[in-house]
Amino acid sequence: MTRHLLSFSLMALMGIVSLRAADQNDEETVRKNAAEQAGALHQDPGGDDRDALLAARAKNKITAGLPGERTEHPDAQWFGKVSHGLFLHWGISSAHGDIDLSWPMIFNMGKGTKLKPAEYWDLAGKFKAENYDPGKWLKAAKEAGFGYAVMVTKHHDGYTLFPTEASEIGVRTSLPGRDLVKEYIEACRANGLKVGLYFSGPDWYKVRNHMSFNYRSEKGDNSTLPPIPGRPDFDTNWQPTKVSPVPAELKKQMIRENRQELTELLTRYGKIDLLWFDGSTGSDMTVEEIRKLQPGIVINNRSGAPISAAPGSPKFKGDYFTVEGGDQPFRPPGWWEQLRIWNSPCWGYMTKNEQSYVSSASILKSIARSRAWGGAVLANCGPRPDGTMPDPYYKGMAEVRDWMKINGESVIGADAVPEAAEANVPVTMRGNIWYLHAVAGTKEAITVKPGIPVKSILSAKNLRTGESVPFDWKEGVLTVSVSNPDAGKAHDVIAVILEPGK
Repeated sequence: MTRHLLSFSLMALMGIVSLRAADQNDEETVRKNAAEQAGALHQDPGGDDRDALLAARAKNKITAGLPGERTEHPDAQWFGKVSHGLFLHWGISSAHGDIDLSWPMIFNMGKGTKLKPAEYWDLAGKFKAENYDPGKWLKAAKEAGFGYAVMVTKHHDGYTLFPTEASEIGVRTSLPGRDLVKEYIEACRANGLKVGLYFSGPDWYKVRNHMSFNYRSEKGDNSTLPPIPGRPDFDTNWQPTKVSPVPAELKKQMIRENRQELTELLTRYGKIDLLWFDGSTGSDMTVEEIRKLQPGIVINNRSGAPISAAPGSPKFKGDYFTVEGGDQPFRPPGWWEQLRIWNSPCWGYMTKNEQSYVSSASILKSIARSRAWGGAVLANCGPRPDGTMPDPYYKGMAEVRDWMKINGESVIGADAVPEAAEANVPVTMRGNIWYLHAVAGTKEAITVKPGIPVKSILSAKNLRTGESVPFDWKEGVLTVSVSNPDAGKAHDVIAVILEPGK
């Protein structure tokens, strides 16, 4: 996973906020989207460099997940309706307790604890997974309404959580041969969750002798920004070195081995529902080949894979669009997914996670906000090195579960409202029932312009209390009175029944 700058901004703003899809050609809209996405870049160190990254990405537009371009296979259509999934970043970094996956090996980049690559890979000897029981994690997630899960099978550090001869470092050698991925997949199926696999194309272990571990150093292979003059390349012990190019034969080997790993993941375990690539496939595998092995699979927008082997075949844009750096600022035109780190401050496990996670109220706001625009939230949690989850994980899941028991109909299987609708809170719908999510910041009144013909408002009810809620319907604008929500508490949902007009 790439670096993430947390953003807890809400959709609810002063006044009316449009729920409509923004014009993709509008320069200001594109700039805002780039600003939100910039934090997702792994090379984001903050400061002036971040401004340069913003400028470099300012013209990016959303091309993934569009109707007509995403998969139409019947087995894949669940993704357009799912409200939230569980992201699981797990690997040898968890044995340290104060670092994230992979990126702490890069000197001079970002904040937080750093660790020399040679020392980082030594953590494999401390990663035991002796109490690994994914069924317990996933049972709690299912009870909290989660529809799918995505677990790391290999991060950029090259450590594989499944036994494969194509990897020099992984469970095959350090755990000897235990298949952590298989156990996760079986637990997903036992708990009725769609199975997602994360796979990193980059493999730093394989190129460790041909890669600089100093950010923006002379070799310039770890940032889209130019090298900083005079900054030396670093080896795996952070000693200055002159890095030589990756030999052609090693490149071929890596492509071949990544293809082998992907093929194993797609053929060993039965049906796989989703592939979450990070930084490309690392192979010459085409989307056509992937779908031949798993016809109903959903693939994110980070594969970099050609659609087919035909000469000049275009790169696959993705079945859906992923948002990593901050809240998505406008409604994407197709399938999409909002990433959230629940076990703040980073993707992988840290001992800090034993004390607290981001509040479940914040996660629920993100779910409501994303579902209002037809998207899903992928909320990340990092297991301990022994394979258990910290207590705040279960506390948070229980809180989400309790909210879903009352309000789940407003997000699970709910639809986005018409693009012409406008509101100052997230709004979802099921037919003529519209769900107004009274998130913090509504200033004691929710305002909605449905954007479609409505004859009248038949009722408004708080799902938690079952009580009617005062409302006003005048000149095509619905105003609902609510008490000013507490930012630290899970929000209430107001179910409004509309009488359609002509």
